[in-house]
Amino acid sequence: MGNIKNKLKVAIANFPPLVITGENEPVGFEIDLWEAIAQEIGVNFKYEKHDFKEIIPLLAEKKADVGLAGITITEKREKIIDFSHSTLDSGLLIAVNKNSNRPRFFNTIKTIFIEGNKIIRSAAISVLIFLLVFGNLLYLAERNAKTFSHSYFPGIFESFWLVICSMSTDSFGDYVPHTWWGRIVTIGIIIGGVAIFGLFIGQISAFLAVKKIKGEINNNRDLANKVTATVGGTTSEGTLRKIGAKIVQVPNIEEAYKKLKSEKIDALVFDAPTIIYYEKNDKDSQSEIVGELFEKQKYGVALQQDSPLREKINQAVLKLRESGQYDSFYKKWFGDDPIMEV
Repeated sequence: MGNIKNKLKVAIANFPPLVITGENEPVGFEIDLWEAIAQEIGVNFKYEKHDFKEIIPLLAEKKADVGLAGITITEKREKIIDFSHSTLDSGLLIAVNKNSNRPRFFNTIKTIFIEGNKIIRSAAISVLIFLLVFGNLLYLAERNAKTFSHSYFPGIFESFWLVICSMSTDSFGDYVPHTWWGRIVTIGIIIGGVAIFGLFIGQISAFLAVKKIKGEINNNRDLANKVTATVGGTTSEGTLRKIGAKIVQVPNIEEAYKKLKSEKIDALVFDAPTIIYYEKNDKDSQSEIVGELFEKQKYGVALQQDSPLREKINQAVLKLRESGQYDSFYKKWFGDDPIMEV
């Protein structure tokens, strides 16, 4: 690389809001951070715009000195290039088209049974206990009135049937209580049945409200066999491969959003800062974020292997954090909400 006092080549790629390129000078969180670092360590530099997938090869071949584009620190990359200490924690998010990811009946039922099994299990246990208790009470009250068979079996099953019919408030079925005690117990069954069913329906409604069921894609597990776009050469590509998604590589996130809006893909997956930025700033957006943050990761300033800049940059980042300047950059681009708590 030569003397670090020479003008450094800083390779950048569009990665809003970390790096935002255009006709004018680049801006963004990493741009602000890097320019403060450069001033701190006393180096001159010039920006060179590239596609994301070109940056790491440029550093490995010593054709660039610094890389900025939300570059995730990974063991594989550290075999050919160096990184500064982590400058930002992040992860991946999923965006889908609002129109193509509408709620589907069978998908909602599937979600209830898979993720709402505790509600179903507790409701089933409550009904079973209710049936056993009131079934036996009703049998004892009606045993001598010839409502049911005098023998416990099958008399108890006949009582259970009357309890079930009474709980549903449909009818008394084939049996009608003849004693006052039996009728009192039946009134308790009707009232208790309404309460149990009401509670169960309320729990299911609350569950669906919390889950905000959207459609076929609700989390990263739903991406298997789905046509999913991401920027080529990023860590999200490897993650999607493990999930089993049908990957569509694009050169930049703008192209991914175009495909999503035209419904050529089922979803797009990319780094949380960029997805959140687009959702907040695209007023005509037809997309929405689904699921939670996954595949947590850390970004750093990418460098040539064994770069003499590494230690100087690390010291500068530490100083910027201690002075509060880092926090001002963070608040400027992300507000008060930590990216990792999205």
